[in-house]
Amino acid sequence: MTAARTGQPDLEEPSAPLAHWLRHEWTPADSELLGRGYQARAWLAHSPVGPVVIKQPLDSPLLGRLGRMTLRSEAETYRRLAGIPGIPRCLGLIEGCLLIEHIDGPSFRSAEASLADRDRFFALLLETLEAMHASGVAHGDLKRKDNILVGPGERPYVIDFGIAWRADPDSPRWRRAVFETVRQMDLNAWIKLKYRRKFDALAPEDAARYRPLPLERAARAVRIMWQKLTFRRWRKRRRNRLSRSG
Repeated sequence: MTAARTGQPDLEEPSAPLAHWLRHEWTPADSELLGRGYQARAWLAHSPVGPVVIKQPLDSPLLGRLGRMTLRSEAETYRRLAGIPGIPRCLGLIEGCLLIEHIDGPSFRSAEASLADRDRFFALLLETLEAMHASGVAHGDLKRKDNILVGPGERPYVIDFGIAWRADPDSPRWRRAVFETVRQMDLNAWIKLKYRRKFDALAPEDAARYRPLPLERAARAVRIMWQKLTFRRWRKRRRNRLSRSG
């Protein structure tokens, strides 16, 4: 869902020591694998400038090409968002790899139950989203709790802009229309996470932000059907029982 406005994105040059380290010293064997998607692997590595996250395209010719295109577009998204609180700093695009500041903290998925001040956390997250949208970027996948980190001082950080959508006031009408849809999806996801889908508990100002979309309803129906067909919930309950008994 990403595309540069015109031509190639104007990216800042990475620091010389960081570029030299990635090209000549870094190896995946020295790093921790954080995750693997259809387009890239994410590694946690210790660089000359400190811990960094490296998003590396896959080796497959087709998926690797797609991954490099996606990472270049993601780098442009980070460039737009530079300086916004709650957005990790992009350290550059080197040899097709995207380097991002490492945020020391767990995902919202694993830290949600232990938040000391949930209201403050979501107020800060909303500030980040509003600044992000004002910069012409909509995330599109905030419903995934792993795409939000709980940083130092319980500061929320938004990560993984691989399917983000960008638009400007002078963008074609269709692009701005898609942007508005994805922006609303971000706000709806914020509401669902904040209130744990208890929609009858929405504060008036948050109720005004929430507008369910037909696309979301359709996606939820497909997801529920898929979970039933693959026995996903049963398998999850079974894993939890085994972990408790072990």
